[in-house]
Amino acid sequence: MKIGLNILLILFPNLLLGQINLRPPIDTSLVFLPNIISTTNLEHSGPSINIDNNLICWSMWERPKPVNPRQIIKILNYICDTVPISIEFSKKYSDGGPIWINQNKILFYSIRPINKNKPDELINDLWICEKIDSNWCEPYCLNFSQYTRFAVSPSITNSGTIYFVGYADSVENNMGIYYSILGNSGYEKPKFLPSMINSKYFDWTPFIAYDESYLIFSSNRPESKYKNGDLYISFKDKHNNWSEPIHMGDKINTDKQERFPSVSKELGILFFTRATDSNYDDIFWIDSKIIEDIRERQIKHALK
Repeated sequence: MKIGLNILLILFPNLLLGQINLRPPIDTSLVFLPNIISTTNLEHSGPSINIDNNLICWSMWERPKPVNPRQIIKILNYICDTVPISIEFSKKYSDGGPIWINQNKILFYSIRPINKNKPDELINDLWICEKIDSNWCEPYCLNFSQYTRFAVSPSITNSGTIYFVGYADSVENNMGIYYSILGNSGYEKPKFLPSMINSKYFDWTPFIAYDESYLIFSSNRPESKYKNGDLYISFKDKHNNWSEPIHMGDKINTDKQERFPSVSKELGILFFTRATDSNYDDIFWIDSKIIEDIRERQIKHALK
């Protein structure tokens, strides 16, 4: 029995008495749930945690690449299980960047037909899928791509405002960060964030704070340690202006690409992905207090 338990703890070091330990490391970023969530596949989003139902969801690309590569949304009950499964509605099309809107609703991006009668006309956009009783309904499209050509990497606030990546002219890789406000009659036409955020460099994979007080995103600005991007954070002031983005430092950024930030406010966790030596990505985590540490340093610097 002891030998079996030791082997289990070697293979799954984050297991604790049959449950998954979700206490993040404090002073350094480490791989999140190796052999459970961070695997030999390419993890391609920060996790989103549904604490009401004890569920984690995220997306990944299969590696090595199959003949027809596809991004898949995975889900795990972190109380009962140690083996993720593909979520029910993500078994046919390429789906990524899932976020729990509430305990039974997920926002994600996907390349799939918007019209069942035209299955070959695929649209790259944001979608919402809701679970009623034990069944996932058919996803419905937000149709942001009519304004931004495509829509990926969503993040959402408590008020329903969605930040995402869409087409941007005259910037690197033709990608930039937009936001759309939820109005009385649905989502408004997306707006492009100001040049403080959308620079001439490659700015993408946003995470917006639930109260919209800060924005974390990946960028390959001159301070970046890696040519394809590090994580930066910008804070919003009382006049709704964004601060100059701040490089998030050595606890987060390395000489490899960091992207896909996400924060679990309830559990105090900052997640992000980091490229590995095999050119795949793993998910990393650290205590989200690092965000307040950066904010405090910025305030002190401004007072000097």
